[in-house]
Amino acid sequence: MEEVYAKLAKHLDRLPIPYPETESGIEREILARWFSPREAEIALAMTGLPEAVPAIAARLGTEAEPLAPVLEDMSKRGLIFRIAKGEKRFYNLVPLAEGMWEFHIHQNNVEDVRLLRKYFDEFMTKGWYGTKTSQHRIVPIAQSITPDMEVLPYEQAEALIRAQAKISVATCICRKEEKMVGEGCDHPTETCMAFGAGAFFYIQNGLGREVSNEEALQILRKAMDSGLVLQPGNGQKVWNLCMCCGCCCALLRTLKRMDRPAEVAHTNFRSRVIPEECTNCGICEGRCPMDAIRIEETAMVNPDRCIGCGVCVGSCPFDAIKLDYKNPQERYTPPRDVMEMQLTIARERGLL
Repeated sequence: MEEVYAKLAKHLDRLPIPYPETESGIEREILARWFSPREAEIALAMTGLPEAVPAIAARLGTEAEPLAPVLEDMSKRGLIFRIAKGEKRFYNLVPLAEGMWEFHIHQNNVEDVRLLRKYFDEFMTKGWYGTKTSQHRIVPIAQSITPDMEVLPYEQAEALIRAQAKISVATCICRKEEKMVGEGCDHPTETCMAFGAGAFFYIQNGLGREVSNEEALQILRKAMDSGLVLQPGNGQKVWNLCMCCGCCCALLRTLKRMDRPAEVAHTNFRSRVIPEECTNCGICEGRCPMDAIRIEETAMVNPDRCIGCGVCVGSCPFDAIKLDYKNPQERYTPPRDVMEMQLTIARERGLL
């Protein structure tokens, strides 16, 4: 029985977003908690591209009719992704994150959370941040953008939300699971947004609720006021928007442990202190999710650690910090969309 989960782990590791192997085999243990042996065999016959039931059935050497309800159930339980077009259904594999982990928002118990926490150190370091290109980028909060800055639409969370035709919002799985193990914070929890096909999936599966563009903007404003970091999908056309805290977010906590987070995060901005306005109040130091600010004679920003989120700018009551564009040669142009992002990561991993 263990062999099928070992095979599935290797199969998932061949997706653009890796599923790294560990010495402990904890990645296989997670799969065994989520997939039955039969479901693991089915997943082994699937790819990361959406396919109709007959194509998957042909690889399994079975009939499409009895397989269809099994795939539907697997998608409802967050094991695979589903796209519905009228009566037609298309299914594909997804990585651990973004994917299966988030889809288990209502299913994981404390033991699942403990296993995932142990594995995320490996997954985030070797998987999420294991390539030059990662799945998220960072955009500044609105309070940190000044009228003189020519900020592109894909660098503004408000513009990203206004461009969407279908939006869902769900509970932040990071903050929920931290609470489950007796930790966590008091930041807003209903903050994770999905757009387009992802929003349909969340709404249809009861993972989140549909919201209008205006309600989504209200949720965004509340998140910015709370000091959350805005992380949309790494594309000019986005499929999601996370609003993250440095205390719970698996991504930010991994970044924070790095010596130079600014070299890893996809960001086009950095903070700068205006010494003559600084009162050494220390608010910015406490709010920075990357420990990039320290108080000396005035607040000082470490450019190697600043990820340009603008949280310090929004929290400063004295307008003593400003957000600047990075130099042109340092700026990052995101991929066109999720498909281009995944192809880029696949090339960086030598899969293409």
